[in-house]
Amino acid sequence: MNTDALSARSRALDTTAWGEKFRFVQPRNIVFWIYLWLCISGVVKGWQMFSPLAGYYGRAMFIAAVVGVISVAVWTWWFRHVDRYERQPLTLVIVAFVWGATAATFAIAVSANGTLGSLYAKIFGQVWAQDWHAGLSAPFVEESAKGVGIVVLLALAPRLVRTAVDGLLLGAFIGLGFQTSEDLLYSVAGATKGFGAHQTDGLAHSIGLRVFSDILSHPLFTALFCAGVIYLIGTPAQPRRIIRGLALIVAPVLIHGIWDSMIALSGGDGIGVIVVIIGDFVFAFTALSIAFVWAHPREAQFVRDVLAPEVEAGVLTDEEITAAGGWRQRLQYVRAGTGHADRRRRGHIVRAALDLLADLAAAKGQDTPDVIAAREEISRLRHGRPTTVTAQGHS
Repeated sequence: MNTDALSARSRALDTTAWGEKFRFVQPRNIVFWIYLWLCISGVVKGWQMFSPLAGYYGRAMFIAAVVGVISVAVWTWWFRHVDRYERQPLTLVIVAFVWGATAATFAIAVSANGTLGSLYAKIFGQVWAQDWHAGLSAPFVEESAKGVGIVVLLALAPRLVRTAVDGLLLGAFIGLGFQTSEDLLYSVAGATKGFGAHQTDGLAHSIGLRVFSDILSHPLFTALFCAGVIYLIGTPAQPRRIIRGLALIVAPVLIHGIWDSMIALSGGDGIGVIVVIIGDFVFAFTALSIAFVWAHPREAQFVRDVLAPEVEAGVLTDEEITAAGGWRQRLQYVRAGTGHADRRRRGHIVRAALDLLADLAAAKGQDTPDVIAAREEISRLRHGRPTTVTAQGHS
């Protein structure tokens, strides 16, 4: 194979650290101990909040927990599905989730929100604080508490947290952890209204409201915020972009603030509330689309660098590598098929190309049995029979 192409592959794998493992226990890293301390503090505070209610409201808490587990499973499947190039190690994803569910929620946000709310009431009065407390407290406190999580992950796994896409996806898991704990808090609060006289009604109302609001909630906010932090700090794989970083940090704070202030902004008018909700949805998903558009070229170039030697070896075509680099490109490539069977075959080849990418990353570009098997799978999909291809060519 071409030496320049192999060198570009090696550089891409080294820069992105795709395929590397994450080691959680790092006794010599002070951030590891800070992480443990804050997460354990969050667990203790959460236990202190919920344990007195476990007796009388135990059934409601159990139902809320089951709904929470289902919600986490669905969102996790979606986020892992989106993370298609080379997935982050599961251990690192769990570390991100736990930060959001414990440290960011109970150790930082609950206390800070309460303190800031009291301060607003003393300075501006109870009526003003009731209208604007949520919108002018939670966006700053909660986005900061969750956003610190990506800095913690950078300190724990500097070679694995490298690009804006890493920030988007790990931020989504930090936000998912925060959202899960917050949903449990709101569900229990709904069940305890009226001293628990109507637990089922209160619980069902809270769960329904949270399932709707979760569409535009902490995973999206934190994904944008954490991508902004990556741009602001810069890494060996992601050149610093201060304006982009600030824009992606400010955007979720604004979206969150508008969402929490919808009643005050609309003056309590029903139609006004709907207008604010629709406007905030449009703003949020536009910001998310822009974040992915900004992040895509960098990731697509890494994909191309890793897979380019496979074109010379006859495993893939240039068109297929382009399709593997992004959802829009993949859709265009598949739609260009001559019939249903051809379009289906094209889709399978692109997925197989991404599997080859993952195997090459795990093998650091070497011809391991997994890499050779991945090439043979692409050959089988293309020709109906496997062909063995190594770094030296066909055999």
